[in-house]
Amino acid sequence: MRVLLVQPYLGPGEAPVFPIGLASLAAALKHAGHEVSVFDQNTAGDPWGGLDKRVLEFRPDVAGVSIRNIDSTNKRKVVFYYPEARRAVTAIKSVSAAKLVVGGSGFSMYAREILKDEPAIDFGVYLEGEQTFPALLKNLDQPEKVPGIYYRRDGEIHFTGNAPASALDDVLLPDRSVVGSEPYGVFEDAFGIETKRGCPLSCVYCIYGFLNGKRYRFRKPAAVVDDIERLLEQTGATRFTFVDSIFNVPLPHAESICREIVRRELKTPWSAWFCETHLPDEFIGLAKEAGCDHMIFSPDGFANSTLKMLGKTASTAQIVAGYKRVREAGLRTTYNFFKNPPGQGMGNFLGMLFFVLRAKWQMRGRAGFEFSSLRIEPHTALFDIAVKEGILKGDENLLRPINYTQRRTRFLEQGMDLLLGLKRR
Repeated sequence: MRVLLVQPYLGPGEAPVFPIGLASLAAALKHAGHEVSVFDQNTAGDPWGGLDKRVLEFRPDVAGVSIRNIDSTNKRKVVFYYPEARRAVTAIKSVSAAKLVVGGSGFSMYAREILKDEPAIDFGVYLEGEQTFPALLKNLDQPEKVPGIYYRRDGEIHFTGNAPASALDDVLLPDRSVVGSEPYGVFEDAFGIETKRGCPLSCVYCIYGFLNGKRYRFRKPAAVVDDIERLLEQTGATRFTFVDSIFNVPLPHAESICREIVRRELKTPWSAWFCETHLPDEFIGLAKEAGCDHMIFSPDGFANSTLKMLGKTASTAQIVAGYKRVREAGLRTTYNFFKNPPGQGMGNFLGMLFFVLRAKWQMRGRAGFEFSSLRIEPHTALFDIAVKEGILKGDENLLRPINYTQRRTRFLEQGMDLLLGLKRR
């Protein structure tokens, strides 16, 4: 079959990210004998005219649209991506008779809501697609035979049940040759490398445990570094980022990857998300030797009471100690904090603000900070907190963004939005 995979448009202000998920799907589909074309609207000079042109020229039998994110929360004003993905579905259907399949993490979080909202979608691939999508293509007339599929029949939406999670070493490495890589090279951290899936941590707002499972599934360190070498060969990338939710948990796996990078004498700089509880000096030195020049942290709160309510494993003391180690190592760092999370108080807020100002002064341009809205997602403990506190009734359609903010300190979020707005002018 001829299969077109589409990364939908995110809007004019969004930096493009290389579609590693579609590259992984492309590898699986090509291995199954299909002809694959990938189109990223975000790197097209004319996102909508370019999509029409690709569909008409390629003439797909099946078109797949990846809804990776519903919206962006790391901005003063939330950017709602979903309408653009819906528009992509409509645009494809208007010029093609191809079967329309939607997948991606954003879709899986709101599968029924999206299928009800957009009747032009024929099938939905729920959770991971590398095994499920090729199986669906073998059974387009009998989708009920394939686990992990949403489909329509007699005007009703049906679901075939969860597909078993694949061992990561059974998933082919991404085929990045199917996407023109040049447009991504000017954006930092646009190229990703995956080392594992799953997350056993218990952050109250996080959806990773639902999407990938609560147990880690690892890719062997040698295969991870094989993927890095393929990335460099296929794209000419000058840096990359590890896309794991947390790179250094568990620590031995991250250490093995770093040692393999050093052994192969790769010199490409990289970044990753790290946890302060697994950050000994020896590991920081090893990561730096392997090319790490940017450590990103997401403590999200600063006081111990707030961290506990967020389900974080780190303490305030560990956050400060980790910061000192990174600063002394001469690395860049970025921190993400929520503007007004559960348990927030004026004292907690002032402590976070002092930490930010001190890091800005001590590290100058090497320390960055993001202050995010706290999006309420289904399948999370934050959803239950929001219902308990009366922010949600429990039956809302969360496809449209609803954010959490601590009610008694709502003014802190309003003040942060005002300050961030002034900063960007």
